[in-house]
Amino acid sequence: MSLIIKKKRRENNRVCMIAYRALPKFFNRLKIAQSLCNDGYEVDFVCPNEGDQKKTEVFGNVLVVRTGNKVGKWCGYLNLLIKYLLFCLRSFSEIIKINREKKYTFFHIHTPPDFLILIAIPLKLIYGSKIILDLHDMFPESVDSNLNVKGKSIVVYLAKTIEKLAVFFSDAVICTNSYDKQIVSSRNKINSDKIFTVMNVPNLKQFRIESSKKENFGLSGKYIVLFEGTIWKRRGIQTVIDAVELLKDKIPVYFLIVGDGPYKEDLQKIVVEKNLTNFVELTGWVDLTTLSRYLSISDICVIPFLKTKVNDRGVPNKLFEYTIHEKPVIASRLKGMSMTFSNEEIMFCEAGDSKDFANKILWSYENPENAKKMALSAKNRYLQEYTWKTMEYELHRCYESLQGYKKENLGEKEPYSSPESV
Repeated sequence: MSLIIKKKRRENNRVCMIAYRALPKFFNRLKIAQSLCNDGYEVDFVCPNEGDQKKTEVFGNVLVVRTGNKVGKWCGYLNLLIKYLLFCLRSFSEIIKINREKKYTFFHIHTPPDFLILIAIPLKLIYGSKIILDLHDMFPESVDSNLNVKGKSIVVYLAKTIEKLAVFFSDAVICTNSYDKQIVSSRNKINSDKIFTVMNVPNLKQFRIESSKKENFGLSGKYIVLFEGTIWKRRGIQTVIDAVELLKDKIPVYFLIVGDGPYKEDLQKIVVEKNLTNFVELTGWVDLTTLSRYLSISDICVIPFLKTKVNDRGVPNKLFEYTIHEKPVIASRLKGMSMTFSNEEIMFCEAGDSKDFANKILWSYENPENAKKMALSAKNRYLQEYTWKTMEYELHRCYESLQGYKKENLGEKEPYSSPESV
């Protein structure tokens, strides 16, 4: 990089990230901030509080500034909307104070919801700051799916209007997959050169691959099926519970649900009602090290998302976390995931079909070598196309396009550590 570009970077390097996600719990947001820090940017991250966290805290070189808002437990969508709006007000007040000294060059908005951009628009208009809209979820599809309303509903129309305004005021848009990029382009007036694809893949420098044994968790002899992530009803986890009910007398199946979320208590009730407490375990939220250890002892991993508008377009981070651990994957046949991996790499099932999931789990149990070959094929695709190094290049290219110069060549690929070598 030339001296002129380095000087320009030093003069225009202040970034304010905003997300309604607690840090460091949602490490994927923090991963993006740390990547920019490593590329020479100064990053502050404004987010809500969770529990009794400190007002400010530093992770790596990222300064996390927490508002008075507490994420708290799930209490319904109206309560969530109120929390979002309060977070916008408090974050705006906090950022106004900090901006007097720092004069942020960029505001990086992590959605959902899209209206978080309201925090940054006044500063863009007054100071000429640039806005990057990072669409982790598509807002209209999320509203449609979460509220279970029809596509022509007034709330979906409002969500689409908010998305249009957010895109209009953005200088660049980041999507998490190529399908989302198509959606954004199709319904918004935006130059395709301003849309960048940064998939939600693990950074292997942060997500260390651990190794453990089933006996360490008291699960010797079990065939472990694993789901990890936030527990929403639309994620279809009950489909796998129903599949376990079909399989429990045929194979030593054990279903690990690693995560937390609004639908966790409902799932616990379902497990008790079906008398499956010896076959299904909900661990709650765990740190990255423990998550990797759970993944290391699993035999097969699942993404049983139901077919909703928001699920159909998504390519979740867990898909890549399973892949880097060399685990066979059974996933619902949804557009985003089927555009990312092939039938030779992932076992696809019909969404919501517990018999289909049960049959695929049984096949994997009876054909471990073939299932392993699929897992290795998926890992090879990841190494060729989906490493964090590749996505990081796109992230940096997005920022540098707003400063009038081009990113240098990608260079070497990200180093890979297999489970056996750790």
